[in-house]
Amino acid sequence: MGLCPFHEDRRPSFSVVTHKGNAFYNCFACGASGNAIDFMVNYHRMDFLEALRFLAQRAGIELQARGSSGPRSSDPDSPASLRRANEAALRFFSRTLIDPVIGSAAQKALDDRGIDAQMIERFALGAAPASGDGLANYVEKLAAHQSQSGDEALDPAMIRASFDAAGLVRSRGSLVDAFRNRVMFPIADELGRCIAFGARAIDPDDQPKYLNSPESPLFHKSKSLYGIHLAKRAIIQSRTAIITEGYTDVIACHRAGIENVVATLGTALTRDHARVLQRLCDTIVLLFDGDIAGQRAADRALEIFFAAPVDLKICTLPDQLDPDELLRQPDGRERFDAAIAQSEDALTHLVGNFRRELDAHPGLSARQRTIEAMLTKLVSLGLGSLDGIRRRLVIDSIAATSGVAVVEIERFLNASKRATAPARDATTLTEPIEIPTANARGSAERDFVSILIAWPSTGDIRISHEEGDAAPLSEFITPSSLEDSAARAIYTPIFHWLEDAKPFAVQDLLAELADPAMKTLATDLYALGAKRFERDADARQGLITAARALESLNRRLQLAIAPTATTPEELAQRLNQIRAAGPRPSAIARTARSAS
Repeated sequence: MGLCPFHEDRRPSFSVVTHKGNAFYNCFACGASGNAIDFMVNYHRMDFLEALRFLAQRAGIELQARGSSGPRSSDPDSPASLRRANEAALRFFSRTLIDPVIGSAAQKALDDRGIDAQMIERFALGAAPASGDGLANYVEKLAAHQSQSGDEALDPAMIRASFDAAGLVRSRGSLVDAFRNRVMFPIADELGRCIAFGARAIDPDDQPKYLNSPESPLFHKSKSLYGIHLAKRAIIQSRTAIITEGYTDVIACHRAGIENVVATLGTALTRDHARVLQRLCDTIVLLFDGDIAGQRAADRALEIFFAAPVDLKICTLPDQLDPDELLRQPDGRERFDAAIAQSEDALTHLVGNFRRELDAHPGLSARQRTIEAMLTKLVSLGLGSLDGIRRRLVIDSIAATSGVAVVEIERFLNASKRATAPARDATTLTEPIEIPTANARGSAERDFVSILIAWPSTGDIRISHEEGDAAPLSEFITPSSLEDSAARAIYTPIFHWLEDAKPFAVQDLLAELADPAMKTLATDLYALGAKRFERDADARQGLITAARALESLNRRLQLAIAPTATTPEELAQRLNQIRAAGPRPSAIARTARSAS
């Protein structure tokens, strides 16, 4: 069990099942579930074919294409198309940087910042030429070269459209470069694949100083962190992530051997950033180069602190230096490490400011206003949303720092909660609360399916009828005999596998189910079936019992819908029909149809 990457998980609820031939994940809180391909599609934002190719490459499997009628990632703004465009642009920018003429200005700018060849290679830095058509011409050459491929995804028009969708070129009758005369910083995902670019102006007169690729299905500024692919291992090992304000700050830190460092992309730390990092570490340190910036960061960071199970600290570097400037000094590494060690807890940072204001205004009314202002601000940042142990620890910390009693803080939070609760209409207070009732039929059908999902080997059982003969399970229970639509949808592929005597596992079932809700239900049913039995023999007996329970329910249903007998003769005839039909659901159904 671990923290779920698909929602703000405070208690480990994400399970990966790999035993008994199964391979799937399931979150018991948000319902995210699926197989390896689903994870790559939903978490890493790949399309199906891209995920398939990536996993095949990881597993050392060579995929063979069958004809040309299969699905293609030919949409210019599909993840696969955008990724191809970004990777091609990355190669172009890298070659431009090492060109002794075209890349000289960018190379000098990097030299001035102390970024050496090792860091250029590590971060795959590049340059956009000043001509305004360098990349555009490259795209046209690429389109011409691929025009004979016959692949729709590599059609010249699609190639141009994908570079446009990625924000790398613009169409002005003809293509023009989106980035001109700039140092290019590739932005990568956790797997190290280029998803966007940051561009820093070389000429001081060019504005804005920094540009980013536009948002796309691949790239969201509020979710992306510069350098995450290079910092991930160090963050996991140290259990701490340091967040700086810029690309060159990240590079400077890595150059100095401080590798657990990433940067946001012109935005404040967001909940999505925290969600990424909370999987990797326990502590996030926000690094800033001035007291005013540090204070603003503390205010914004507290909302993240309350929403995510991580510790947040504020670090202000000495002399208002940025990391690059500080680390280039002779004693820069020592001063940097000392500043990190002295980082202040974000909550303490904010409450400490209120404490100083309290000390400056000793009057009773002024103190009351200051305390209420502090608590109001903390509530607005999410203090009231905390629960359990974390709530108690935070309130204790606020009480210790501010000098306000815990009971007074709790009283204020409760009053704020009542004040913000939505008003209820008086008429609704007298309405009874509807409590959903269990559907015996649906429960029996899902119970039956759960055993097959968790114990697929039991599907070869044969069930004896009262007259002595035995039938395979697939004849005894068919999809049409299940009334619960969800149970029927999940059982249908299982039924076909049973008919064909084909082995299957949960990941096979998840691959067949297109609806995410069905995937979630299937994994929930797996957990139910796996929990009920410890041995195959017990599961087999449980499956027989569940199948017979469905048979009994089918029989009751048919009796309920049969035409009502109005005379003793009709009643006797009806009873004889039921006896003759036997216990088989299909026979009972035939009798009911013939009688109606």
